[in-house]
Amino acid sequence: METFTNIVNWYAQQKNYSDFIKDVLFAVGIIATLYGYFKFLKFLTQRGALNKRLEMENDAKMYKEVQGGLKAFVDSYKDATSKNRRDIAIKLLYIKNYPYKLENDGYSQMLYYYFLSEGHQASGYISTTGLYVMGYLGHFSNAIYYNSKSEKWFIDKEGLKFRKYKQLKHKQLVKRIPFANILGYDFNSDWADYNEPVFYTKYKYYKWKLYADDFEAVTVEEEYHLANKVHLKKNKRKKRVIKTLLRRIKHKFTMLSVYRKRRKHLKTLRTNSKK
Repeated sequence: METFTNIVNWYAQQKNYSDFIKDVLFAVGIIATLYGYFKFLKFLTQRGALNKRLEMENDAKMYKEVQGGLKAFVDSYKDATSKNRRDIAIKLLYIKNYPYKLENDGYSQMLYYYFLSEGHQASGYISTTGLYVMGYLGHFSNAIYYNSKSEKWFIDKEGLKFRKYKQLKHKQLVKRIPFANILGYDFNSDWADYNEPVFYTKYKYYKWKLYADDFEAVTVEEEYHLANKVHLKKNKRKKRVIKTLLRRIKHKFTMLSVYRKRRKHLKTLRTNSKK
């Protein structure tokens, strides 16, 4: 019993030292944790900078590889001038559908281009960060509805009325495909209809995430369309889920019908050429 009493007395005498050591260890733990967080945040910052550097290097590499071939392809349309525009198409194929899974893929996309003057060649279809394609809103009787205050916008049938939204008169929507979303290309594809380049993409052609954030509404037929374009942000697009789903289904069936008719027409032409 006396031994137990001595132990209790010793612990009571040493308690202050014990509490002090605990406080020191706790403080050291807090400092170590804060230092660890600081190092982690620094790592994330450096990794973000490294990712940007890799993106820049990839953009420069891809631009160098495709610019010459794409320019030669565009310049081959000698009858495309500032006063006589022509559709110049490329093809986009979702990388997982490579090489020949084309039932609902591989559709033509129109390149966006313009002439700075009559003496200049076509430009605007490529930059050091990506390719520029455009969609013709009139093909499906669509229009862009835009709220100039909130900068929100969406696409719907032309001629409709929406509160706080104004229908833009622009006929085309220009979109940039970042080189980061282009995983390959082929300037001599055996399934191209008219020797157009094929680009293999990270996402399907109708996915908004395939495109960069900056869009432009234009009317390329206008002489000074560059001065009258409207800048749009992808993250400002008003999502209308049901309408978008129905439009996507209709678009798929329409493009599938176009694809089948095109293949049938080419097959007929090849059969006739062999006779």
